[in-house]
Amino acid sequence: MNIILNKRFEYKDLPDMREIQSRIDRIAAQTTIGETLFFRHHGVKSEAEFKRKAMKEGFISKHSHIGWNSWDETARNVEYIYRELERRGSYITRMGFIFDWVMGVPEEYRSKLQPGTGLIFKTPEEWKAIGQIAPIQPHMSDHMIGCPNALENARLALEAGVTSLGNVSHYFTYEYPGIELERERTENSLLAFGLMGRFDGTIIHSNLDDGYGNQFHDLANLTGWTMIERYLVEDLLGASMTFSYGNLFSDPISRIVFNMVCDATNVKNTPGTMTFGNTIDYGLDFSKNYGALSSFSLADAICQRHKPTGHAVASVPVSEACRIPTADEIIDGHLCVDMMIEKAALYEPYVNWNAVEAERDILLACGRVFFERVMNGLDDLGVDLTHPGEIFAALKAIGPEQLEMNFGVGKKEKTALRGREPVRPTDIIKTLQTKQKKMFLSAGKVEGELAGKIALVASTDIHDYGKELVKSLCNKAGAEVFDLGTYVTVEEINENLLETESKVVIISTYNGIALSFAKDLLTKLKEHDMEDVVLIMGGLLNENLDGSQLAVDVTEDLKALGVNCDNRMETIVPTIKKIYEGTYQR
Repeated sequence: MNIILNKRFEYKDLPDMREIQSRIDRIAAQTTIGETLFFRHHGVKSEAEFKRKAMKEGFISKHSHIGWNSWDETARNVEYIYRELERRGSYITRMGFIFDWVMGVPEEYRSKLQPGTGLIFKTPEEWKAIGQIAPIQPHMSDHMIGCPNALENARLALEAGVTSLGNVSHYFTYEYPGIELERERTENSLLAFGLMGRFDGTIIHSNLDDGYGNQFHDLANLTGWTMIERYLVEDLLGASMTFSYGNLFSDPISRIVFNMVCDATNVKNTPGTMTFGNTIDYGLDFSKNYGALSSFSLADAICQRHKPTGHAVASVPVSEACRIPTADEIIDGHLCVDMMIEKAALYEPYVNWNAVEAERDILLACGRVFFERVMNGLDDLGVDLTHPGEIFAALKAIGPEQLEMNFGVGKKEKTALRGREPVRPTDIIKTLQTKQKKMFLSAGKVEGELAGKIALVASTDIHDYGKELVKSLCNKAGAEVFDLGTYVTVEEINENLLETESKVVIISTYNGIALSFAKDLLTKLKEHDMEDVVLIMGGLLNENLDGSQLAVDVTEDLKALGVNCDNRMETIVPTIKKIYEGTYQR
């Protein structure tokens, strides 16, 4: 076993679990769960109670994620969506509110982060108002628990009546550049998970697609990872958890299989939160996006017809890939999903459930092997397997690549990615391979075009698939590529430019800070006499400007600064070549 531990702090110095449990008890004694309009409307005390009743009655919940950064706009649209769906004979049971990343850190650190496009609460009254807009149960996950401000967020959410809260997976992947609070993040996450475990009906949510789930290459290893997260949250901290997935599952049958995989280890019978929509098939063609919406929602509804787990079927508006959707687009998506739920009952009897269960059992058997290998490996590294904080920190210090390389269940193969043939490759790996082939074809013959040239690539957030594609293209063209990873900072880029003397930086961004990030980087380059460096940006080039309630496209603003915004893979190699030849014009 050859593992490098990239420790952010000394996890052996964490408080022992007796002290942590004692603190949880004191906090729980001062915390009460609020009552939302949804609870009052349905006569329940938690979303879990509602879900269990719904599952018995064969009722399928529906979900939407929303992301307006203005409270007034959020409240107005939530009420409008609820009333309009009701008027048109439809319904929605829950909504996930997308919070800005500044919510993930204590208030005294928020000025160090550039606000994105998400919602920001400033007072306890704003928290409590979230469940009083309409009889829709609020769900919170982005930058809530698993982050440095986890405990405060959990306490305020519970007081507001929010009983499903995430995100466990964010502990491992969501970062806050320039703010180093990893020890506090670990302690506060343990306290937050434990606090929720003190109240019946609470659900700790883990969206695997936001964590190592989008970085593992093998579904078998991802299955084992769910067992690790369950061990941490349920066995060691006494809470109840469920898994969400779907963003990166484009194969409808894979969605059904993986739902059954997660259900098989759900010994507490905790109702699911939701299955996310398949967004990797979404593009700029809205008509095609309706096909993707129908495909994944039909599969999710069939799954809930066959074996109800409580997971709500999510409606993802067809405009999701290019901008923040409007309220009417959210409504249109739900009306489409309604038809899929209705027709699912006709499909369900004809699915070969024996084949689905056989596939489930393969993943479960391989997942248990991965779980045991990881736990044995942690033990060999001296990690206390009874202390969840040590395990959380050690797993983050190891990272997904080393976990798969050292403990993966796939057959060892030198030519395979990460040295192992996946037992079952994830859909995103299959999709990336397909997109990579198309990209190589559209780019034409590029071998050797960038020989001796240097390029820096990075992402401003967790979404790194565009970065990975760009990197593979530049590598094929012969460039020396330095990958700065995700959540890159301006300072990191500046330092690497000084060290590598690269003439080009390629940034992928999806978190609504494109213009601010570009301005900060260009200012830094000017300070260090590196104005000849060309900045190429791609992804979702938007931002909230001048107090606007919705993020707007900032492509033209970026171009005015001299940023290359072609956002087309086929132009990257010739553009970099021109930059180094001195013929590129901004």
